[in-house]
Order: sequence, then structure tokens, then C-alpha cells
Amino acid sequence: IWGHLKKPVGLVIGMASQFFLIPLLAFSLIKICGLNSLYATGMMILSCCPGGSTSNVITYFCDGDVSLSVAMTTWSTIIALGMMPFNLWVYGHGIDTGEVSVPYWKLALSLVMITLPLAIGMIVKAKLPKVAPYFTKIGSYSGFAVILVVQIMEVFIFPDIFKNVPFTLYIAEVIMPSAGIILGIVFGWIFHQPWPLSRTIGIESGFQNVGTALTVISLSFPFEVQKEILLFPALYGFCMLSVGFIMVLIFKTYKRLFRKKPSSVTDEPLDKSQQSEEITEMKDNDLKGVDNPEFVCDPELQDDKTSPASH
Repeated sequence: IWGHLKKPVGLVIGMASQFFLIPLLAFSLIKICGLNSLYATGMMILSCCPGGSTSNVITYFCDGDVSLSVAMTTWSTIIALGMMPFNLWVYGHGIDTGEVSVPYWKLALSLVMITLPLAIGMIVKAKLPKVAPYFTKIGSYSGFAVILVVQIMEVFIFPDIFKNVPFTLYIAEVIMPSAGIILGIVFGWIFHQPWPLSRTIGIESGFQNVGTALTVISLSFPFEVQKEILLFPALYGFCMLSVGFIMVLIFKTYKRLFRKKPSSVTDEPLDKSQQSEEITEMKDNDLKGVDNPEFVCDPELQDDKTSPASH
């Protein structure tokens, strides 16, 4: 994380994608799909929210740069204190968003919820290096399970959430997270970021903090209109996670079929360009995501490694 703060190229690209591309995408979808003002308000508020912590879990399972993901989630939460009201003011001229209250206390609480477990993890990693891999595995898979359980509970709490939903809203729900991920990846690629970093920027851009959006709406609008405004963020949680699950599945399938090839396929030596590509891929995957060698659960399999800085 300190490396990303000292050389914040990925962070700057990610913040630009989060607070400029995503609100513009949402505004464009609202106009294309012809959503009514209440649905459009919920969609616009969600697009102006910071990234959610779910993106950290998806980044981990897609072998992205987890440290960049956490840094982006943290910084987007801080920057949202100013950029959320700014974006709502800019795009509110084209949509009747009414008087929106930004829940600063909620954003501050989000910062604590992001940084406190991170600090605990750093301490465990430094003081108990043999125990840390077990915490990593348990934390990542249990976090994935909790996200799934929360979404299932939402169906039981709001059993009529899918009733009388216009078809155009479903289209916007599916396009927004998918297009957000694609735009983030392309944005990172344009600025020549390595593939794991571009993938991370895409995931962060497509995964919004749904809880913050729900809080903003609850604090800002009369109860009688809240249900329609809340509909887009509530449904977005399902679509966002579905896209995330599909992305993880595609990535794991691709990795199994095309990236793990036995070395005995050919005895011919690699030429210099092939060697360069192989070394670059090894560097890109170093200390990233689920394939991080420090995440191996068996401490006996862990050799003494040099620090990341010495790499």
C-alpha cells in the first residue's frame, strides 16, 4: 500500500475512473433507457458512491493487486466526501434528484471498517508470519460466504423487491456493473498499467458501496418515495455480485485451461521474447491475489522469502 502511495499512478487512474467515468456512464444509461426520475435518482446516487469492500474479495480471487484494491477503496471513501455532492450537483441539473443529504458519519464509519481490519492484518503478518496464511485463507473465503448470505437475506427481508420492475431498469442494472468493470480495465490499459492493476481498477470501478447509497436515500427523501428510489441500489447489489461471481468463474476457467501448461509439451528452448513475457507475467503475479506464495496454508511449504522491496 505504501508503494502505491509513493507512486500513485494506479490510484489516480482508479479515482478518475471511479468519480468521472462511472457517474457519466450512469447518466448516459438513464437517458438511453428513459428511466423515470425516481429510478434515475437512485441510479445516480449509487454511481457517485465510493467503492465497496466487496471489490477487495473479488480482486483477491481474480489474482488482482489486493493492496491497490484496498488503497482505492480507502481513498475513494475519503474523496467521496467532496466528489459525491459535486457529481450530484453536476448531473442533478439533468435529473430531478431533489435535496440530497450526504451521510458523512456513514462514510467515516466505512473508513474505520476498512482500515481497522487492514491494520490488524498487518500486525498479524509482521508478528505471526506462520499464522498469517491461515488467517488469509479463512478471511477471504468466509468474506465471500458472508457477502452471499447477506444478499440471500435481502430477498427474505424485501420479498416483493422484484415485483413490477420495468424491463429497462433490469437492462440498466446488468449493464452498469459490467460496463463499469470494462471501462476501468480499458482506462488502466490506456495508461499502460500492468494487467493485474488494470483488472483491479476495473473491479473497483464496477463495485459500488451499496450501503452508502441506501443510507443517502434514507436520509434524503420522504418515506413514501423511498421504495422506488431504493430499488436500483438494492437490485444493483444482486447484479454486482452476479457479475463478480461470473468474472471469478471465467478467470479461474481461463487460468486452468490456458495458463497452466505442463513444461514437457515441448523441448525447444524459449526465444528471448518468450522468456521476457514469462518473466513479466511472473512479476505481475508476484504477491498478487490468491496465488500469492505467502498465502500457502502449510507453513512448512514456505521458504524464507525476501521482502517485497528487495524484489
